[in-house]
Amino acid sequence: MITVGLIGAGYIGPIHLEALSRIEGIKVKAVCDANISLAELAAKRYNIGKWCGKNVEIIDDDEIEVIHNCTPNKFHYPITKAALERGKHVLSEKPLAMKLGEAEELVELAEKKGVVTGVDFCYRYYPVVQDMAVKVKRGDLGTVRMVTGSYFQDWLSNPNDYTWRLEKEASGESNITADLGSHWFDLVQFVTGLKVTEVMGDFATLIPVRKKPKRQVLAFEEVGAGDTEDFRVELEEYSAVLFRLSNGAPGSFTTSQVCAGRKSDTEFQIYGARCSYAWNHKRSNELWIGYREKPNEILIENPVLQDVSTARYATLPAGHPLGYHDAVLNLFKDFYEAVKNKKEPAPISRPGFKTGYDEMIILDAILQSKNSRQWVKVKWKG
Repeated sequence: MITVGLIGAGYIGPIHLEALSRIEGIKVKAVCDANISLAELAAKRYNIGKWCGKNVEIIDDDEIEVIHNCTPNKFHYPITKAALERGKHVLSEKPLAMKLGEAEELVELAEKKGVVTGVDFCYRYYPVVQDMAVKVKRGDLGTVRMVTGSYFQDWLSNPNDYTWRLEKEASGESNITADLGSHWFDLVQFVTGLKVTEVMGDFATLIPVRKKPKRQVLAFEEVGAGDTEDFRVELEEYSAVLFRLSNGAPGSFTTSQVCAGRKSDTEFQIYGARCSYAWNHKRSNELWIGYREKPNEILIENPVLQDVSTARYATLPAGHPLGYHDAVLNLFKDFYEAVKNKKEPAPISRPGFKTGYDEMIILDAILQSKNSRQWVKVKWKG
């Protein structure tokens, strides 16, 4: 039995708890949140016997082997570092830290301690996305010629919509590019097997003054026009990035959270020499395959039709689509398989701290480009 402690009981914390409840051999001992009522609510919902308001109570618990860090960005580095220093395995939300140097320090510390790490880049764990990556790797697509896509939401469309992600003190130097952008660029690099080598970024703040509630609000919570104060937004609510991949292929990406009617629209398209692939989160169980000289195809997630290496992620018979909770579950299963073996697989195929660090290297280049208004090379090490 692997004993787990979860820190951060807001929106994403219960998503983690839901997945953990579905994995054999896992026991969540405690839930922690600075708002102890949130911790209590989550703990009782999942029949967890302990909740607390101070993360040190979980980090210093010798019975707890794994920490899930589900806190806002500003707490990722200090909580994760403290857990690593105690020799605990850590699965963190993204970004890995608020600063690139902090992320690098966490990667090095995790390697020194010999622990298993994970970052919740869950979109790559939809079965047909896994299958797309296999198809690209074995050459079905041919040479990658171009990549494009977007990630649109609408939950910040109104001036009285608010999230801590809009505040530099809590989020860092980026809102949406660090958040949705990191998910999308993880898909790019995972599926194509290529690195992003150069970027040109453009940011915009579309609602410069918002109404900030005088109480704590959770992600995606609808906020009324009650007790609020004016809040000047400094971070981006729109981001567009041109980029080049390591084989020279061009790409483009646009994201925003003020797109009325778009709830969580993630789109990813790859155009190759032999065919094309496209995936959209709204139809997450479908992989579109486009051809020039014959009819196009749609692969519906199916353990019989997928590559044997990806069939294990399609856990239901064809026609019974998996969803967001299942993508998170697939990631967690891979993470805990490594924890049970007490070591990372070599080479690691799932998103660990190195993956989180890589996404921050890309973000750092995008921020430099946005500030300088010119193309910036991504500074990969090694």
